[in-house]
Amino acid sequence: MLGALLLGLWVGQIAWWLFGALAIYVAYMLRNVYMLDRVLAGGRRIPQFETRGLWPELVARIDKLRAKSRNRKKRYHRLLREVRESTGALSDAGIILNAEKEILWFNPAATRLLGLDPARDIGHRIDNLLRHPDFVQYLEAPTRQSVTIPSPIADLGYLSVQLIPYGLEQRLLIIRDVTHELKLERTRRDFVANASHELRSPLTVISGYLDTLADDEELPQSWQQPISEMLRQANRMTQILRDLIELTRLESAESKAKHDFVDVADMLRTIVREFESPKERPALDLEIESDAAMLGSESELHSIFHNIIHNAVRFTPPAGRVEIRWDADEGGGIFEVRDTGVGIAADQIPRITERFYRVDPGRSRATGGTGLGLAIVKHALQRHNGTLAIQSREGEGSTFTCRFSPGRLVLRGGSSEAVV
Repeated sequence: MLGALLLGLWVGQIAWWLFGALAIYVAYMLRNVYMLDRVLAGGRRIPQFETRGLWPELVARIDKLRAKSRNRKKRYHRLLREVRESTGALSDAGIILNAEKEILWFNPAATRLLGLDPARDIGHRIDNLLRHPDFVQYLEAPTRQSVTIPSPIADLGYLSVQLIPYGLEQRLLIIRDVTHELKLERTRRDFVANASHELRSPLTVISGYLDTLADDEELPQSWQQPISEMLRQANRMTQILRDLIELTRLESAESKAKHDFVDVADMLRTIVREFESPKERPALDLEIESDAAMLGSESELHSIFHNIIHNAVRFTPPAGRVEIRWDADEGGGIFEVRDTGVGIAADQIPRITERFYRVDPGRSRATGGTGLGLAIVKHALQRHNGTLAIQSREGEGSTFTCRFSPGRLVLRGGSSEAVV
């Protein structure tokens, strides 16, 4: 009985000693964990604990991770400093917008070009600071092309604005000062316009005298051919000046053409009749598949249709064919000219709307081309919200397709007509 009591007391003391040792060990571990948590939360250097087991390895790993983190922060700050320095040196303004069009950041050039203040304008919507109608419309429906607006802080200054989406619902607004370029372009247009107008009067006089000499029955035979050639060249120069004046007018006019009612079908019939008379010209087929009219400038639309048809007729042999089609669908109006002419090389198609660019200079001069017709077409189409698509293969012919926006069409009921 006494032995059992003593054994019980001895086991109890051992249990209390074990419990006390366990409590001390747990407290020691909790102390280490607590200190480690404070160090990680406070960013202080980890102390070298007198530890055994896994603690030295754990401390070493944490030290290694912290060293990597410090290096990453240094690289990040260095990169951020370099980005700020490089963006600060840019002459173009850069503005970062969020999905709500609010300003998140901008470089110093934005302050110089737009008068933005970091302390005042960060967080504000950009369209509350730039309220030009063209910019607001562009901001709602951005395209790949930029938009040009007057400078909000500089008189007679102009800015080119382009919006670039990136990241998650973020946009980069690039703004460039184009005042100098626009002034040079305006100077060029003014020079061309003034020179063209000044040359018209002497050319009219020269052409008049040449006409008189050509009709003179007493003109010596040896002079007839030179006079005829001089008269042809004078007429060609007159046509070039007329096209230059028209092109300058289109470039200097407002961006949108007026909205006069134009009967496209009747206009096309008149143009086709003009090209049908000479026997040495190719056959013309006119297909009117819609009686839709257009809202625009009658003279500019006539210039578009006439120049494209004229080009097709000039570069199609007499045995060939030129098909002209007018149609309309839910996407807008469609004017298409398809010919069986000489065609255009693929590398030349992007350049044929440039002024004075000729696919075959010798042939163009021989057929009376000025090299300005398609440049006029391009500018007139832009003023009518239209686009030009060209498909061609050398020796097989070309297809020119003009598309006009639905807002320019006046639908008057469906009809189908073919004129040959």
